[in-house]
Amino acid sequence: MLSGCGGDGSDSSADGSGSVSKINGTVDTISYTALQLSVNGHELDASDSDVSYNGQTFNFDFVTTGMQVEVSNQNDIAQEIVLKPIVTGAVSALSADSITVNGITFNFSASGVEVGDWVMLFARLHPDNTWSVTSLNQINPLLNAEIEGVLTGVDQNGTRTALLGTVLVDYSNATIEDDRALENGMWVEIYGLFSNGRFVAFSIDIKDPQDFNGLEFEGVVTWVSDDKTLFEVAGYLLVNINSNTVFDDGTANNLQAGAIVELDLVQSGSSLIATKVDFEDQVVAPDNLEFKVEGEARFSNGVVSINGIPFEVNTGTRFDDGLTLNNLDGSWVELKGKNINNQLVLKVIEPESRDNEISLEGPVENNTLWGYSSLDNSLATFNGQWVDIECSRNGNVLTLCRLDLN
Repeated sequence: MLSGCGGDGSDSSADGSGSVSKINGTVDTISYTALQLSVNGHELDASDSDVSYNGQTFNFDFVTTGMQVEVSNQNDIAQEIVLKPIVTGAVSALSADSITVNGITFNFSASGVEVGDWVMLFARLHPDNTWSVTSLNQINPLLNAEIEGVLTGVDQNGTRTALLGTVLVDYSNATIEDDRALENGMWVEIYGLFSNGRFVAFSIDIKDPQDFNGLEFEGVVTWVSDDKTLFEVAGYLLVNINSNTVFDDGTANNLQAGAIVELDLVQSGSSLIATKVDFEDQVVAPDNLEFKVEGEARFSNGVVSINGIPFEVNTGTRFDDGLTLNNLDGSWVELKGKNINNQLVLKVIEPESRDNEISLEGPVENNTLWGYSSLDNSLATFNGQWVDIECSRNGNVLTLCRLDLN
């Protein structure tokens, strides 16, 4: 073994006793002699289980610890194990501490593979948008390679290309799930071949909230709203908590970027709600990820701005309390989002009262924050810092800025 997030599934009924549930998580332990494995704390009998990936079957002894899998489980008996790698394809470059597959470079010291070998690579996405490789497995070449992630730079009308990370995707001849139009912010699984510096897509699957209804899902928390009622896991999945959410080994206050969690998910309308949050571990996360901006919004040419500062809105942005792109321009709002490689990506846009108090989170430079400056230099105290603050406001001039300790 050298050593994917993502998931789809819903509860379904099965003939006989019990029901089939789906578990999406990382293989923690495995016994090839006993034909057993553990995923998300479940000890599962895999003696009659099929192992598959994209229509290809594998022996149980191909499964290793660190793989992300989706298991159809009935009474702790695994009926099917579906492998969930982040990339599958030929290795194009290797160094002492990195490996490149399908144009994506991962920080990982791979032994036992060479350039040209085909591999499945499994990984968790961290809050800083980097991947932590959990398993790397050599395979025989397949008909299709795969890449997975969030789309940006989608061109629907011209070249029909998009970016997944830094990889140019040509989807001009691809079959897209339900014949949908691709949009920025979609999380997709793309199957095709990497050739001449681009990934030529044959088929594209789109991840939606309904794919996770009834699923037990494990991942790293990659963003949290300031009120702890909404968070993102695995870099794309927005999850709500409510008064009925049960917490194990922590409370809502422990929801922070970098937390590794196991979630029981149900769909309510277009949203996902965690009925249970189980805290498993914590990885290091930078302090300059989450931002919050209040002010009068402008919307023009697909760009949302406050005080002339642009923010990215995409298909994953949630609008609350009746706001839409059609009525956003001129509204006083609060924007909440995530700083991804210096791109300010919006997660939530909600109405806010226009009053003489303002709450902001972000980088202070030269006594300014998000286009506001302080008359009394109270912002200057935080120059060079990423802070969550409250201030008194008169127009775009602030006074009495202090840390928000709530």
